[in-house]
Amino acid sequence: MNFLNKDISLSQRKYFAAFFVFLILGFMFLLAFFSSRGIFGIPGDSGTVDEIAHIPSGYSYDRYLDFRLNPEHPPLAKALAGFPLAIQNSINGIKSDWSWEGINQWEAGWYLLYEAGNDPANVLFWARLPMIFLMIGLGLFIYKWAAELWSRRIGLLVLLLYAFYPDVIAHGRLVTTDIAAAFGYVISIYYFDKALVKNDHKSVIYAGIAFGIAQLLKFSAFLLFGVLLFLVIIRSILNRKESSFIGEFWKNIKKYFWTCTISLIVVWIVYIPFVWNTPAGIEHEVIEGNLTQDPGTLMQRIFLHLFENNPITRGLGHYLLGVLLVFARVAGGNATFALGQVSDKSIPWYFPFAWLVKTPISIIVLFLWSIITLFASKFYKNKDKFWTASLFLTPWLVYWAFTLKGSLNIGIRHLMPTVPFVLLLIGYGLNEIWESKSKIGRYFAGGLVAFLIVSTLSYFPSYIGYFNEAVPRDQRYNYLVDSSLDWGQDLLRLKKYVDDNNINDIKVDYFGGSVPSYYIPESRKWHSSYGPTTGWLAISATFYQSSKLYGEKEGKWSYGWLDVFEPVAEIGGSILVFNITPEDLIKNPPVSPYPITKIDPVWSLDQEKRKVGL
Repeated sequence: MNFLNKDISLSQRKYFAAFFVFLILGFMFLLAFFSSRGIFGIPGDSGTVDEIAHIPSGYSYDRYLDFRLNPEHPPLAKALAGFPLAIQNSINGIKSDWSWEGINQWEAGWYLLYEAGNDPANVLFWARLPMIFLMIGLGLFIYKWAAELWSRRIGLLVLLLYAFYPDVIAHGRLVTTDIAAAFGYVISIYYFDKALVKNDHKSVIYAGIAFGIAQLLKFSAFLLFGVLLFLVIIRSILNRKESSFIGEFWKNIKKYFWTCTISLIVVWIVYIPFVWNTPAGIEHEVIEGNLTQDPGTLMQRIFLHLFENNPITRGLGHYLLGVLLVFARVAGGNATFALGQVSDKSIPWYFPFAWLVKTPISIIVLFLWSIITLFASKFYKNKDKFWTASLFLTPWLVYWAFTLKGSLNIGIRHLMPTVPFVLLLIGYGLNEIWESKSKIGRYFAGGLVAFLIVSTLSYFPSYIGYFNEAVPRDQRYNYLVDSSLDWGQDLLRLKKYVDDNNINDIKVDYFGGSVPSYYIPESRKWHSSYGPTTGWLAISATFYQSSKLYGEKEGKWSYGWLDVFEPVAEIGGSILVFNITPEDLIKNPPVSPYPITKIDPVWSLDQEKRKVGL
């Protein structure tokens, strides 16, 4: 990038850097937009699981100022997504459906998208657009931070890695809180760094506002209370030679206190309008319906009911309810699948394994290289380098420690808040390479960036299903499922396959946020418990694998009988398509490894033999 060399004026370097930032983020926007919307006959993403709850929730916050739906997530990201829908009078709302009074976020989503007379493609388009802009905003912050720390050149390289990071593109297009969480983490650490380094009130106010925004984007920002406290301790230790540790700690802990206080005030203020029209009786039901009714939550429920009768206090109470719900959800766990192992709680090695197969090889190599470079440069002997490394390593380590301890192993997207800090640590390593003037190092880094770009483009438009080159594309469903591969995004692509192959009848067991019969009239709803069958069969990878857990527990058939057959197609990697003939079942008679006590409909080998005249 010679256009940034010292022979060019400062203003020209700024101009060129701004141009390339626009170019990189513009290309990222196009990748995200068209992979979501579709282009040139290539279908985009259908509705995904969490969008069915998040879209009607965000719409209702903006349109009705009522927070009865989806209290387990804070409002800001969903409200951003819901705003373009709320200002359109042409969108049919959800108040007329039973799901509104019934406080059912999922049924409200099905109604809004598929039953109220709205165009689902139009709803998804307008709801997803603000999320894409939020993803672009995160890219700008990452570039700004890297450029300030090192140079515009390093900032652009880090931005390139961000713009072609498949999981960022995958989840940055969706109405979810994962990219929003990453945005919150970055702005919180960025502005808290400024607050600790500078000695002015304005920096602390900015840090408090940023931290408040982070908590309004996702409750995982609660971990930042610990992260920021660790940074206070580290900063105080680093400055102990300039004054006593106690003196430095007292100065910094006051900044921490005011940052946290301001953040909570921001959270409370923003919550107030979103709960303003929530009836006290509905708030009471929300508390009772979301917190389990066991004696352990009795005091929590009694405490939260104290806030429900006034719209001012209700905002604070609703925030506290959300915090309690997220901790309960993390502790509770979900059905988890990884590399052939199925668990109804958690798999201890899930996230390290998921990171190794879902993270681009270029990122893995550059990250490990940067960690080695970090220690080779003896950063611990240089105060400024140690502080810079601490800004990135602290949130990364704290978040990983909490994630490994938790039981919510349903997708690598939950590691999204750590991605910006991985990229910024890579920026540290890239800066060391450029300062050393090593041509081999520069060519190697450049080659890895180019490899990332090619690899990412090869996956268009199926970015949720991205796995790195260590995993064969036709075997992805044997490595991970759920939001790491299969979140319902490929239903429109299944429709195209059905149309292209003139399939007149297909059984579908679909995991996602769309309705198969809405798009594919030829489809019939299917379930693993119905037992073996013949004909065309399309199964979401998540149900394919999770059926092996629940089938055995419930004494029903699973999809294990299909393991001897190869799918005739894998739609986006997430939907497995089979075409089973009676002869196939005669040659490979299905046998369950456990007793089947519940069969509906009844399947028998004799029935298949009769179909072929045997």
